[in-house]
Amino acid sequence: MHSQLKKFLPPANERKKLLPLALMFFCILFNYTILRDTKDVLMVTAPKSGAEVIPFIKTYVNLPVAIGFTALYSKLCDKMEQKNVFYACTVPFLVFFGLFAWVIFPNAAFLHPHAFVDKLAAALPAGASAPLSIIRNWSYAVFYVMAEMWGSVVASLLFWGFANEVTTVDEAKKYYPLFGMGANVALIFSGQYVKWVSKMRANLPAGVDPWGVSLKYLMAAVMGGGTLMIGL
Repeated sequence: MHSQLKKFLPPANERKKLLPLALMFFCILFNYTILRDTKDVLMVTAPKSGAEVIPFIKTYVNLPVAIGFTALYSKLCDKMEQKNVFYACTVPFLVFFGLFAWVIFPNAAFLHPHAFVDKLAAALPAGASAPLSIIRNWSYAVFYVMAEMWGSVVASLLFWGFANEVTTVDEAKKYYPLFGMGANVALIFSGQYVKWVSKMRANLPAGVDPWGVSLKYLMAAVMGGGTLMIGL
């Protein structure tokens, strides 16, 4: 029985790479699901904002940022090892998400220029409402872009670049499809966590900002998953 089981298990030298890579991919997609769900709610429910802002952010903010990051990434790859590029790109994401939950969001009323944007809105045509909403809620817009970039940069670019460097072609043929299965498991876990956080908001005492508490729990999970990913 033991010998038959060993036939289905990867060799020890492959397991040393396969298991950490699979867990890294799990953490990345666990975080991305939480960030994806959070970013849309933040922008849609922001003061004097709505769903019409999202296409504007994707086209006029997210796209230029993605192009700029591509240029930065190519320069980092020329000057640093792949693992150090991975660290240099992921740590700023985690720092920002932590600062957003504990520093930026609690002080959003002070940081967002509502009075200034109201004056601009009075002088500009109604068609400028979407860009003005982005300026008004600039920290939420930055969070939206950073969450989008986590999916395109960390999940698509950094992880697969690192995986391609440490695995052979034969190993990739055997194990890359399994990473896709692991992605589905990560979506289940992150969905359950978001559901638990949502239910917890109903039991908060009066006077407590439910969104602020939810963000802290959600971003704590993102930072924990990111720290585990970097450790692996």
